[in-house]
Amino acid sequence: MKRSITLGVAGAIGVLAVGVLWTALGHTESVSNPRLQVKFENDRVRVLELHLRAGEREQQHTHPHYVLYALTDYRVRNTKADGTVQIFDRKAGDVFWGEPVTHGGENIGSTDVRAVIVELKPLKTP
Repeated sequence: MKRSITLGVAGAIGVLAVGVLWTALGHTESVSNPRLQVKFENDRVRVLELHLRAGEREQQHTHPHYVLYALTDYRVRNTKADGTVQIFDRKAGDVFWGEPVTHGGENIGSTDVRAVIVELKPLKTP
């Protein structure tokens, strides 16, 4: 019994360590958020389309460096992992550079949030 508990704890720590390393190396989790749709991906970028209806929110998730292009006018409240809250008012055609972030968004406006997000993957060294 004691051995199976030790193996279970060791396995959980191993899974956690892989996740931390994966994120630290600039990788992102697969998109399981129905409001984010992968439109294109290769070894350099991942292109996502965001659609968040008025009043909808998305779960916490992580982005590496990214560029966001707003397709619609919208107002969104983003809550970072540390609890910091930012409100963004975007106009269609706005372009925004984003540093790596873990956050969740909530559409607090009356229009749909529609945007294209281009995530930049780290260069692989030979």
